[in-house]
Amino acid sequence: MISRYFLGAGLLALLLASGCSSRANPPVDTPEPTPDPLLRTTAQGDIRGSVDGANNMLAFRGIPYAEPPLGDLRFAPPQPAAAHTGVLQASDFGPNCAQAGGVMGGASDSEDCLYLNVYTPEESENLPVMVWIHGGAFISGSGGEEYTPARLVAEDMVVVTLNYRLGALGFLAHPTLTAEQSGSSGAYGLLDQKLALEWVQANIAEFGGNPNNVTIFGESAGGHSVLSLVASPLTAGLFHKVIVQSGAYLPTQISLDIAEQLGSATFDECADTACLRALSVEEILARQQGLTDGTGVNPNYGSEILPQHSIESALSSGNYQPVPVLMGTNLDEYTLFVGIDALSGVTPPTAEDYHAEIGALIGQPAESPAVVGIASFYPLDLYGGNVWQAMGAIGTDAVFACNALRQATQLSPMAATYVYEFADREAPLTILPLRPEGLELGASHAFEIPYIWGSEAAFREIGATDEQVELSQRMIRYWTRFARNGDPNGDSGAHWPAFDVGAQFMQLGGSEVLTPATDFATYHRCPIWDPAQ
Repeated sequence: MISRYFLGAGLLALLLASGCSSRANPPVDTPEPTPDPLLRTTAQGDIRGSVDGANNMLAFRGIPYAEPPLGDLRFAPPQPAAAHTGVLQASDFGPNCAQAGGVMGGASDSEDCLYLNVYTPEESENLPVMVWIHGGAFISGSGGEEYTPARLVAEDMVVVTLNYRLGALGFLAHPTLTAEQSGSSGAYGLLDQKLALEWVQANIAEFGGNPNNVTIFGESAGGHSVLSLVASPLTAGLFHKVIVQSGAYLPTQISLDIAEQLGSATFDECADTACLRALSVEEILARQQGLTDGTGVNPNYGSEILPQHSIESALSSGNYQPVPVLMGTNLDEYTLFVGIDALSGVTPPTAEDYHAEIGALIGQPAESPAVVGIASFYPLDLYGGNVWQAMGAIGTDAVFACNALRQATQLSPMAATYVYEFADREAPLTILPLRPEGLELGASHAFEIPYIWGSEAAFREIGATDEQVELSQRMIRYWTRFARNGDPNGDSGAHWPAFDVGAQFMQLGGSEVLTPATDFATYHRCPIWDPAQ
């Protein structure tokens, strides 16, 4: 009995230990660990973001998309960021790219600046992606704290903002660089943007975004960048829709030859790439004014990303990426630039200075027939004798409005194109620190930005009324519906026809008003700015 008992007990213990019996001790299901919503795995490694509770979104800031453009990578195409080990803490913005500082951004001496930021709803899967390219005349600005996409993310968008190289560091063309880089140079900032878009294609699904539904959008230099990427033969598949805000200026761009001449004159002490790469950031920022004066801090064609065509030639010949477009300008664009002069202490020009002011804008002698003709189309009496106000109107028409009309006409045969004019002349002050005395800014350059960016609370803090908040909400719905479907129309808001149906602009002001392109051309005097005339 004793031996049998111990034998049975031994067998029972053996069976229990081997798990063959489940009646006495049923297995306990171990719960799966809860995924960390702030931890994401990119092609370069793991990163951890943060919760932006104030704006009800997740933020992943300061993600490197390229190797720092230092040493041999200065004045050269960017290289993809290397893989990293461990978990990258993505809670702080990367440094702004090197710039002297101005109305669009603070000063920076950093070349290690090629970072992007991703913002998502707390729950996101296969959402449309909007990639913002900031403005700043290609010499200032960043994709950092100035651009909080709270209301865009609230519409179930994944939003990406980015930095790209600026000034000479981003856009210098030079014969020694051309010789080094297989016959092209310049526009490195555009190549940065292209690499950031490649990062988006490889990684955005990890953040709940749909890589097959990417909209790139930008304002001023950012809008010009968007058009340049549309004109590039190297960007197919990187984006599927575009939004261009006030980016129609300088559609002809400059050729590689002219860009090289400007580069050589500006950096005349350097006969080789080693010299260019040995200069300090401070020396480069000090010298690049020569490029700025010659319109050289802009993308040139003959670069790697724009090998053959400027924006104008690409659009007019049909050599561009035929994706849906939403584009527009502001009713009083150029008053911002006049206002900068007015606030800088410049003595207001008199009536005797009018022709000289026009000549300086168009690059012609004050007594030239072109200047005399323009002055007759913009009689000073129409502006109460205020030369600054008249120059605001001339610059708006010549630089922005009429170029936008021509581009819409060029784009619409091959791509669904929706065209707007932002016309809220009571828009809250932005960019400038105060309103210049003796100048009505109206719907000036960049004044539409807070209607899209930031929170509603921040918009109200700068003086937005209930009516302007409602306009902002309508604009955000137009922008995000376009990003989702390639069409800004939906269940709310006035119907916005494509430009090839009736050739109309949607005026965005107190209410939406459709304006025939013929009327737009008349009040912006576009016939006199037509290069074919």
